[in-house]
Amino acid sequence: MKNKSGIDFKSLFEAIPGLYIILLPDFTIFALSDAYEHASMTKRNEIIGKGMFEIFPDNPDDHSADGVSNLRASLNYVLKNKATHTMAVQKYDIRKPDGAFEIRYWSPLNKPVLNSKEEVAYIIHRVEDVTEYVKIKNELALKDIAAGELKEQMEMDIYDRAKEINRMNSELEKKVIEIETANKGTEQFAFIASHDLQEPLRTIANYVGLFHKNYKGKLDKEADQFLDFISNATGRMQALIKDLLNYSRIGKDLNREEVNCNTLLKEVLNDLANSIKESGAEIHSVQLPVINSFPTELKFLFRNLISNAIKFRKKDTPPIINITAQDENKEWLFAITDNGIGIDKKYYDKIFVIFQRLHNKDVYQGTGIGLAECKKIVEMHGGKIWVESKTGKGSVFYFTIQKPKAKFL
Repeated sequence: MKNKSGIDFKSLFEAIPGLYIILLPDFTIFALSDAYEHASMTKRNEIIGKGMFEIFPDNPDDHSADGVSNLRASLNYVLKNKATHTMAVQKYDIRKPDGAFEIRYWSPLNKPVLNSKEEVAYIIHRVEDVTEYVKIKNELALKDIAAGELKEQMEMDIYDRAKEINRMNSELEKKVIEIETANKGTEQFAFIASHDLQEPLRTIANYVGLFHKNYKGKLDKEADQFLDFISNATGRMQALIKDLLNYSRIGKDLNREEVNCNTLLKEVLNDLANSIKESGAEIHSVQLPVINSFPTELKFLFRNLISNAIKFRKKDTPPIINITAQDENKEWLFAITDNGIGIDKKYYDKIFVIFQRLHNKDVYQGTGIGLAECKKIVEMHGGKIWVESKTGKGSVFYFTIQKPKAKFL
């Protein structure tokens, strides 16, 4: 639609930045802006020539809907009075292309366009979508209404929760004291029991040694076999008591210091030199960190895990052991990987429990205390220890050593 000057007013109207629709006096849709088309989720070519209330009916699911009646009243006012009418904010839901209705709030204005005879030729219906504004306003109103009750309820909740927290803290403190007392008692018992057992066991071992020296081969084969049984059992008992003593002593030295793990590893490998040579083990390590730790316990931790990796090797397969360390911000993550016999997943937790053994003592020697000691040492350092493994595919023992918290002067 161009005038004599060549200006396309239709295109100008459709591109206008606002939500406008032009109605004929019988409320038939004559034209609409692109913005209105988008906001109302309609298509221009499908609604032009159709009635306003045919295209935009009330939401049938909202029994209190009055958008149609309010808009009709406003348009009739414009026709009758030939004057602009500004409506209050209206809830007027819009039908989506799938037929469902979407909640919308609008601020409408209806303005007449008169012809040369002072008759209403068109009505300009302009709206603003104020849905988000209304939602926020309603939410704030609800918050204001509930504020007093909420404040009072919160004060009561805080008071009740404070009482409950105090009660729980008191119970927790009692439990901590009980656990600490029990742990001290257990460690003291283990120390005394193992210490007091050493002397009579040493006597038994000496007598068995004398029997071996003086009578082995002079009695029948069954007697020699019994002597071997007693000797082996005595040796296992001595190893068990030694390990039990070590377990009870863990944590007695509470002085942490800077430990170079590379130096510590060399010392451990020197201690295990015979086992490494006999098994043909290959041990590889990345550059390890200097960490703040309990040196005696840390050395035992490395020695025990590496010794296990050598001990639980596959038959006719030399152990290959890799040692790594990774900085995890608040802690160090160590990993000791081997190519040994592996561990079934169902035993992952059991192996860290004291006196738990997965293998017959005749196949793999040990007391069932070593990994329990490792767990205790790692926990002393504020860390965790766990294993990932598959039977026949080797194992990876992970443990973390927590970094000390920074001290501010």
